[in-house]
Amino acid sequence: MTPSLTQLQLTRELTFDYAGARDIDMVIGNISGIAIDGGFAWTVSDEGRTFERLAAADGGFALVEQYDLDDFFPDLPEGHEADLESVDVLDGRLWLCGSHCRVRREAEEPGTLDPTFKRRPSRHLLGSIELGGSGKPKKGAGRALPYTGDGSLRRRLREDVYLSGFLNLPSKENGLDIEGLTLLPKRLLLGLRGPVIDSHAVVVSLPRKAALLPDDKPHLHMLDLGGLGVRDLAHRDDHVLVLAGPVTAANGPFRIHRWQPSGAGRIETADVLYEWTSSHEHPEGLCPFAIDNRPGMLVAYDTPDGRRRSGTKVTVDWFA
Repeated sequence: MTPSLTQLQLTRELTFDYAGARDIDMVIGNISGIAIDGGFAWTVSDEGRTFERLAAADGGFALVEQYDLDDFFPDLPEGHEADLESVDVLDGRLWLCGSHCRVRREAEEPGTLDPTFKRRPSRHLLGSIELGGSGKPKKGAGRALPYTGDGSLRRRLREDVYLSGFLNLPSKENGLDIEGLTLLPKRLLLGLRGPVIDSHAVVVSLPRKAALLPDDKPHLHMLDLGGLGVRDLAHRDDHVLVLAGPVTAANGPFRIHRWQPSGAGRIETADVLYEWTSSHEHPEGLCPFAIDNRPGMLVAYDTPDGRRRSGTKVTVDWFA
């Protein structure tokens, strides 16, 4: 990994211990989103159909409980994976979002490409779960948009003049691929890894109180991130942190930006805070996190090769 410092510094590593988790290899190797709320950390993986709650421990966090999505969203379409890409917590609700993407079918013959795509309704979750006083999610307290058809997020985005032409393309080929979610006082923001439109990243905005109402019309922000898409979003103070990376599976560049959302309807800019010019482990999740009252942020990585893993533990980076 070759970082280029601008306004942030990689300061230390924290350990997340997933001892006791089912399918631990899948969870640890594919962390795609992270959020901190009080003394708890929440993580999601782009494999499987679970999400995890961890409690503060020496040097980081340790798993408290692993939850099955189907216990909270019983009508979530069947499928091996929900492809959860982002998580956030605000006002006593845990928010989760899947990629909503299409995928290219695997070719039967080596060295060729299959020309057809798969629909994956199990990836179409945008929902929230009420948290109890102990911080635990309440079973039966999940709310979500319809997964398909009228009122679904894909159907609403298909009506947008900028996005409609990309909805049937597969992810990583500039098709729709949601990878970021964050909550503002009045808005819910969804960051798109793809499509990148005329080299501009897209962030979808919905009124937060009505985000799960099927008739609300999305608003788009177009961001100049130097041709990169959004890998995650986080809210800190009066601005939004944007983790940016390639639409494809390329090893960089990846950047952290600071963005002040505008409603002006024009292309918006964002300041670069940090850059990895090349990284074989891809930054996939970020969230604000202070240590000893010093503001900072955590960055989690998609590291299927195991370079950040030791037994049941995986490391994340803290920037300040």
